[in-house]
Amino acid sequence: MILVVDDDRTLTSLLAELLIGEGYEVRVAHEGASAYRHLRDPKCKGVLLDFHMPGMNGAELLMVMESEGIRRPVIVMTADPDFDEEEMKQFANVRRLFHKPLYPEEILDAVRRYFERPSGTPSSRHTNA
Repeated sequence: MILVVDDDRTLTSLLAELLIGEGYEVRVAHEGASAYRHLRDPKCKGVLLDFHMPGMNGAELLMVMESEGIRRPVIVMTADPDFDEEEMKQFANVRRLFHKPLYPEEILDAVRRYFERPSGTPSSRHTNA
């Protein structure tokens, strides 16, 4: 299962559809607190995470993951042009940083590289938090 976390509901829907089309099971969360519940699920194999969200933001969620030993590869998404890959190295789980707007093929390439491949046949499962 891949967890997609972003307060932009249109973007989470588009990313979920993209990943489901590749055979991944997807869960969606629109803020950090609900994302946290899914992170504890052993089926969670990776996270697409927006950095700026209301409530618990991406940086806070990454800090919680580290403090609790939750080891999941994370691909960070941000609209902030000032963030760069070097800054993300402070978070052990972060594998890649993408600046918005996102390009589907780049996201898929990163997901294929850093997250476990889906097993079995393509899934059409998509749940919101």
